[in-house]
Amino acid sequence: MNQSGVDMVTAAADPAALLAVEEPEAGRPSRSAKEFFQKPMVLRLLSLAVVITAWQLIGASQPYSITTPSAIIHAAFNDMTGEVLPAFGDTLRGFGLGYFICVVVGIPIGLLMARSRLVELALAPYVSALYATPRLALIPVLILWLGVSFQLRLAVVVVSGIFPIILNTYIGGKEVDRDQIEVGVAFAASKLRVLRTIIVPGSLHYIFAGLRIGFGRAMIGIIVAEIEASVVGVGNLLSTDAGALRIASMWVPIIMLGLFSIGCNVILKWLERWLTMPWTRSHKGVIASPSRT
Repeated sequence: MNQSGVDMVTAAADPAALLAVEEPEAGRPSRSAKEFFQKPMVLRLLSLAVVITAWQLIGASQPYSITTPSAIIHAAFNDMTGEVLPAFGDTLRGFGLGYFICVVVGIPIGLLMARSRLVELALAPYVSALYATPRLALIPVLILWLGVSFQLRLAVVVVSGIFPIILNTYIGGKEVDRDQIEVGVAFAASKLRVLRTIIVPGSLHYIFAGLRIGFGRAMIGIIVAEIEASVVGVGNLLSTDAGALRIASMWVPIIMLGLFSIGCNVILKWLERWLTMPWTRSHKGVIASPSRT
């Protein structure tokens, strides 16, 4: 009889030994408990609970400067329908239209710069310079041109968000494998077909990186524009609450903006996976096919 058989006979003859084998050692958490607390969602919820608890305890001692989560919830019930939602709607109206312009204009310009040497030489200096220029420095100039209006906020969103999209799309188009393009040309594919089936799929990771960066910059741009020169929107509401020292009310639109940005970022990541995974699977299949023959 081997060793495992001897162990089984011994455990069957001695119930205490069987219990000692099955029961975990005292004072040690079970494996399932460790796995539960290592889940990303559980860790995020625990982190959020710790932050809210610490915020509540610290803010209770300094309510006029730090405030507390309970005071923010109370302010949200009082201000949500009357002030926060109308201001949020005004901000999203300008942001949504401006970001749409950034996407439909920025991606084609980036692809043109990547595929045309003439367009690249003509536009690259301006794109690089405006990408690095602080948006706050451009707001006074835009105020002189457009005045304090909806067009001002729209222009700030476009100027803030379009250049990261152009630059990242341009880099992605330059990084596409030249061999794949040459294969498409060898099979008599038109330039439009090469662009649609090779260049755009090969640039998607860079394009979505530009979309995420442009989203953040555009959101910052419109809030700054509303703080500096607007009578509507979340930025104006933040400026008004700060001037009146309504700290709890000021946090309500800030938290809403954060939740909105997180949701949009999740959607962009999902779209990126949905669009790039079929390309990745087919690419791996082409690479792996010779080894099966």
